[in-house]
Amino acid sequence: MTTLLEGYLEDVGRQVAGWVWLPAEPGRRLRVTVLFDDGCGLRLRAETVADLHRADLEAAGKGDGRYGFTLPLPGILDGREHKVELRLPDFPDARPAGSPRTAIFTLPPVVLRPARPVHADIERLRSLLGDLVKLNGGDAAAAIPDATTLAGWLAGAGHCWLVAERHGRFVGHCRVSPDWPVEPGSGALSLGIELHPDVRGRGMGEALMRAAHCWASGRASRLELAVLPHNVRALRLYRRLGYADLGTVLLPETRTPHRRMAIALRPGSLRREPIILMV
Repeated sequence: MTTLLEGYLEDVGRQVAGWVWLPAEPGRRLRVTVLFDDGCGLRLRAETVADLHRADLEAAGKGDGRYGFTLPLPGILDGREHKVELRLPDFPDARPAGSPRTAIFTLPPVVLRPARPVHADIERLRSLLGDLVKLNGGDAAAAIPDATTLAGWLAGAGHCWLVAERHGRFVGHCRVSPDWPVEPGSGALSLGIELHPDVRGRGMGEALMRAAHCWASGRASRLELAVLPHNVRALRLYRRLGYADLGTVLLPETRTPHRRMAIALRPGSLRREPIILMV
């Protein structure tokens, strides 16, 4: 019998934070084990109980909201890049979403550039997309387009797929295309962006979006995007960049409600795809 757990490893770095709960037993507080590995032979573990109250969890209908946890980073790992994995001792086969992760203390150099329809870029893009699906508990094999499909998309006119590259690995992407939620004939293009959780909160999302705005200027009258209404961090960024709320739109495949947002673009000449080095 499968135990239906919910949870997410949200933050790694100078503290480890997240939440886990068992919907069938909302009064139960689950034990949490965090495993640390620096890749050079140093392996540590820390334990706690997920019993911290979080208003966002309660507001989302997750019982009384007392399912959060935080653990300080062991001092010996401070400043050292390392892997972090979340385990539940009472449910050893369970793997909460968001795990495993890498704690990164020194991010640069990162290159923002367009992905090209070549084998190396396609495979690195598929690897990033697969990691993002798996971190959210999905099936990467079923969700990720094959190499031929991606190559055709990257070679197509009117598309731009920007990537953030660190040490030869793609850690974020931003895609501009005439796809959903844009209505055909509107003169708009859609923008979709995802960052690997390991690199969020460092300004990379804003840099990718500004690069996308640069590319789209002269190609579209505005950019549109769709975001889940509970994604507070993303909403804050989009509004700060000037995106206006256009109301609710449903994702065609699942009918999941999203907030549709748009920003007007200044008229301009066509620009080449930007290449930016973050230092």
